[in-house]
Amino acid sequence: MLIKRLSLILAIALFAPASAFAQTTTGPLIRIGAGPDDTSMPVIYAAQAGLFAKAGLNVELDKLAGAAAVAAALAGGSLEIGKASALSTITAHGKGLPFTIIGSIATYSANDPDFGLIVMADSPIKTAQDLTGKTMAAVSLQDMSTIATYAWLDQRGVDPSTLHFVEIPASVTLAAMEAGRVTGSTIYEPMLSTAMATGKVRNIGSPYDAIGKHFAGGVLVTTTSWAAEHRDLIERFLRVMREAGAYVASHEDQLAPMLAQFAGLDPATMVKTRHEGRQVTITAADLQPVIDAAAKYKVIPKSFPASEIICSCALQK
Repeated sequence: MLIKRLSLILAIALFAPASAFAQTTTGPLIRIGAGPDDTSMPVIYAAQAGLFAKAGLNVELDKLAGAAAVAAALAGGSLEIGKASALSTITAHGKGLPFTIIGSIATYSANDPDFGLIVMADSPIKTAQDLTGKTMAAVSLQDMSTIATYAWLDQRGVDPSTLHFVEIPASVTLAAMEAGRVTGSTIYEPMLSTAMATGKVRNIGSPYDAIGKHFAGGVLVTTTSWAAEHRDLIERFLRVMREAGAYVASHEDQLAPMLAQFAGLDPATMVKTRHEGRQVTITAADLQPVIDAAAKYKVIPKSFPASEIICSCALQK
């Protein structure tokens, strides 16, 4: 633990801007919830390096288990802003929760995929057709990876209903594959790089490409009422996030200890991780592919225009 703390301090000291160490400011408290994953890195960096305080924002960063916990906290009023997956926010909107997206925090690009469908290295599975009738692992039966897998199979003429999906945490997916409980899974970073580094698995495809070549994977979300009342704070917050995202994108490996401490993971694993785009701006085109896929695979009752859920306060360019 001491080594991790020293690594974190060194990362901030060496790679944060010299002006980043502002003192905590006064003003309305903005509680931000984020999960312990790579997508959260810009908000983690902004908080640790003092960028929010420098902008006159009184921010408290809370580590939550994931998108479901963030949504519950927002709905319950214990957060002002949350980092969530695009899909979880779309699902909440479909259920009538008054959420609005104020920006992106992670974008998927087919040019540098950070999700992959893995099987054992010695598996006879070579193509999508070989998966027919097989049992697959999924973190959730209605998460983005599962929907992407459905879409990838569909594109290759395989009926997703012929596969059986079981819910297994990504951290133990490799063990389940080794035990023969499941054939494979679409997994995310850093679990993907960790699994590939063992030499025990093969990546047979990039299912997220079936959703789109470029789309929002992680978003910054708040309630419609808070957004309407705090547009000035949101504007300052998004300027900080743009600065933090740009800095993180150019210092990913050096900042790995910071993410490792927040996520409780090995810093060496973080260095091997492939990262999503650190884009903060968001447009309807960034979100619509996810909405349409969610509707097609019955995660939400029907599709809707992405403009319904994007705040007019969001950065458009």
